[in-house]
Amino acid sequence: MPRETNDPFEYEVAISFAGQDRPVAEELASRLRAKDRSVLYDEYQDAELGGSDFVTHVAELYRTKARYCVMLISRHYPLQQWTEAERTFAREHALRDPDEYILPLRVDDSEVPGIPATTEYGDLRPHSLDNIVDMLEEKLTETKRRSGPPSQSHDLRSGNVPTQPQGPDE
Repeated sequence: MPRETNDPFEYEVAISFAGQDRPVAEELASRLRAKDRSVLYDEYQDAELGGSDFVTHVAELYRTKARYCVMLISRHYPLQQWTEAERTFAREHALRDPDEYILPLRVDDSEVPGIPATTEYGDLRPHSLDNIVDMLEEKLTETKRRSGPPSQSHDLRSGNVPTQPQGPDE
C-alpha cells in the first residue's frame, strides 16, 4: 500500500527475495504492515500492475519509490532472474543516494554478487523476525526524525563534493 503523506517515498520498505524464501518475506511484510508501515511486496503489487510493462514497473519501484530495500539473502537469491533485476535496480538507487538504502538480511551463509563483503547484514539465524522488525522500526523512526534534505556529502557517487570557500583574493 503506497504512502498517503508528503514523504518523497511511496514505500518505507521494499522486500526483495527469491520465491523459495516467500514464507519469510510474507511474514516480514505482514508484521511491518501490522505496524502501519508501507511495504513494497510483490503480492501487494499484483492487483495494481494491470497491463503495464512489468520490468519497467519493477525498475521504477526499486529505483525511486522505496526508502529502504530489504534483501533476503539466501542460497536461492543470486540464482533467480527477478532478484537479479531487483538487485540491479536497488544498486542504482544506492549509488545515487548518499544515505543507506540496501539492508541485506541473511537467511543462510550465502554471498550475493554486488553486495560488498563490508556491508553490514542483518541475520535471521540468531535473531527472531520480531527482532528484525524492531530494528527496522527503529531505523524508520530515526529516519523520520531527520528533517530537511540530507546534508552535503563528500560521496563522489552523488556528485556532492564539498568545495573550499573562495576568498576575495582568489
